[in-house]
Amino acid sequence: MRRQPVQERSRQTRDEILDVAARLFADRGYAGTTIQDVLTHSSATKGRFYHHFPDKESLAEAVVTESMVVDSLPPMVLPRLQAVVDASILLATASVRVPVVRAACRLSTEQNQPFYGSLWTAYIPLVGDWLTEARDLGELLPGVDPRDTAAFWVDAYTGVDMRYRYEYEQMPVQISKMTRQVVRGIATPETMMLLDVSVARGETLFELSPWAGGGQKGADVPAEQAGARTQG
Repeated sequence: MRRQPVQERSRQTRDEILDVAARLFADRGYAGTTIQDVLTHSSATKGRFYHHFPDKESLAEAVVTESMVVDSLPPMVLPRLQAVVDASILLATASVRVPVVRAACRLSTEQNQPFYGSLWTAYIPLVGDWLTEARDLGELLPGVDPRDTAAFWVDAYTGVDMRYRYEYEQMPVQISKMTRQVVRGIATPETMMLLDVSVARGETLFELSPWAGGGQKGADVPAEQAGARTQG
């Protein structure tokens, strides 16, 4: 039987640790998850764990980083406002299926914990840039402030996420509804006719994303099965 290269085994170990940690963080939160919990539910040894992550905080940071959807979005999509819509609906679609997304959303809303605010800190400037481009392309109504609108959009998403955190299967529909209401207040009529804010758009984006391919970002299974998956 051909042995896996050391680098490949190391990558698979890191992916497994992230996968298990994401499921645990999503279910239990930051304070409720320990390194020993991750070791118990994975096949990683303590030595291999610390080779990749010096502490729990660095592990949680990696989970949050893995949740970002930007690299999965179509490049230079037009109208530019569609980029913001796409980020919202893809994140909502992924939250149903991808543990790192659920975990990052929970970690970023846990007050008095190290990652409180991490997602909106990352997304608001990015959305602001997209909305500025949309304004410069004539896609926004007169008087719409891109930076203020970016903060409102991300805050609205966060509120919906918190409301449906234990009913994540509803997220794509609810975010689609929220997005439709937001763009009606900021987009020109001509731009509105071109936008796709549908749940189906989220499904299409998800199927084109790295998350659809399996592995650490792929199909959802209980944390208790994650270790067995790599051992079998």
